[in-house]
Amino acid sequence: MSMTFPRWANAIPGALAAVFGLGGGVVTAGVWYYFTPSYWEVGYRPDQPVDYSHQIHAGKLGMDCRYCHVSVEDSYKANVPDAATCMNCHTGEGETGFLNNDLWRAHKNNVNLVTLRSSFASGEPVRWKRIHKLPDYVNFPHSAHVNAGVSCFSCHGDINEQKVVAQAESLSMGWCLECHRDPAKALVDVDNLLGEGKVRVTDLARVSKMLVSKEQQERGAKLAELRQIQPPDNCGACHY
Repeated sequence: MSMTFPRWANAIPGALAAVFGLGGGVVTAGVWYYFTPSYWEVGYRPDQPVDYSHQIHAGKLGMDCRYCHVSVEDSYKANVPDAATCMNCHTGEGETGFLNNDLWRAHKNNVNLVTLRSSFASGEPVRWKRIHKLPDYVNFPHSAHVNAGVSCFSCHGDINEQKVVAQAESLSMGWCLECHRDPAKALVDVDNLLGEGKVRVTDLARVSKMLVSKEQQERGAKLAELRQIQPPDNCGACHY
């Protein structure tokens, strides 16, 4: 009696299972990597209506972040400065604040500063494009983190070296939890509790070196103990 199917047909179910298993693994791995904030959001760098350089202001000039972002120590949000804040420095004629008239003319004709002065004169705000955006169901208080000794660098990276601001971290829940479960790696001594001098959370050049040093884990753990910092990792801490 002849067989209905050839003997090699017995291998088809196993082959199909292997193909679908491999395909499923590839799809899962792709989703795991590509469908995440780390892939889609890290490096986001939109073109802004004014080419404001943090590299010049925070880096070369050493301006404190809080001169422009005045609310970070008291508010949930870090405010975006208005044109009036910019005009505190970017105004005046050659004989009042500028070394010479040539410097003033260059300053006066700069296209970005023309935009700022027009905004200030009209009262129409500069339409900055938001870079760092958390979902509406997430509560992140800037003040609590800054006052605890978490530097701007830990979330925003070396922004003092960026000509154009880009998102440095994923800001995902997993990323936040990593820090909440081990805050020592992000804490700096803002109150001189260790007797080594106060550290400004906005001194990004100094802080960036401290946080990667061999002593940071021990230093941060001591600060967490002295300040009784025990960040919660339950759902209600950020979602309420």
